[in-house]
Amino acid sequence: MEHPLLFLSLLLEALGLPAHGGQSALAQILAPHMQYSYLAMIICVILAWAATSKMEIRTPKGLQNLMEIFVDWSENFIEEQTHDKRLTMIIFPMMTTFMFYILIANYLGLIPGFMSPTANLNVTLGCTAISIATYHILGIRFHGIKYIKHFMGPIPAMAPMMFPIEVFSHIGRILSLSIRLFGNMVSKEILLGLLFMLAGPYLAPLPIMILGCLVCLLQAFIFYVLSIVYSVEAMAGAH
Repeated sequence: MEHPLLFLSLLLEALGLPAHGGQSALAQILAPHMQYSYLAMIICVILAWAATSKMEIRTPKGLQNLMEIFVDWSENFIEEQTHDKRLTMIIFPMMTTFMFYILIANYLGLIPGFMSPTANLNVTLGCTAISIATYHILGIRFHGIKYIKHFMGPIPAMAPMMFPIEVFSHIGRILSLSIRLFGNMVSKEILLGLLFMLAGPYLAPLPIMILGCLVCLLQAFIFYVLSIVYSVEAMAGAH
C-alpha cells in the first residue's frame, strides 16, 4: 500500500531522483517500499548503536536496558524451542534481527507520511526467501544428503506419496510467511486510509491505529516464531 503523500518520496523528488518506482534500476532501488526498508534498517542500526555505545555493566539503564531485555528474551525463547545452547546460538542472531527489523518496519506505517515496507509483497517475499533458504541450508549442514528423509514421511512404504505432499507443504510455507505478513499490513493501511478520507484525520482512525499497534507486534512475532520452528525442524532428526 503506497500512500499518496510520503515524506521520503517528496525528499527524493526534490533532489531530482525517481521516487515512485519505474523501469530503470535506480527507480526500482528507490521505490517507496525500498525507501522505507532502508529507513527501517537504519533505525535498527542506530538503536543498536545507541544501546551499546556507552554500556554499563553493573546498572544498565535506558535504551541499553530495553535492548538487553529484548535480546535476553529472544535468546531464552529460542532456547526453549531448541533445548540446546549450541543450536540456539546458530539461529539466534538472524531470528532476533528478523523480529527487530519487521517490528520497526511494521510500526513505520502508523506514522503520518510514512509507510510500512512490509505492506509490499516484495519485502515480505524477500524476508521469507531468506528464512526458507536458511532452514534448508541448516538441514543440509546437519544431515547432509539424509536431509531428504524429512520429505519422506515416517513410513518408508509411503515415501513416494509423502514426498510430493511434503514438497508442496514447504512451498506453502513461502505463501504462509510472506502473504500473512503482507496481507495484515496492507489491510491495516487500507483501512486507515479509508478512515482518514471518510471520517477525518483525528478521532475516527484512533481505534484502528490502536488495533494496528497490536497487529504490528503480533505479525512480527508470528514471522519470528514460524522461522524458528522451521529451522529447528530442519536441524532435528527426521522421524
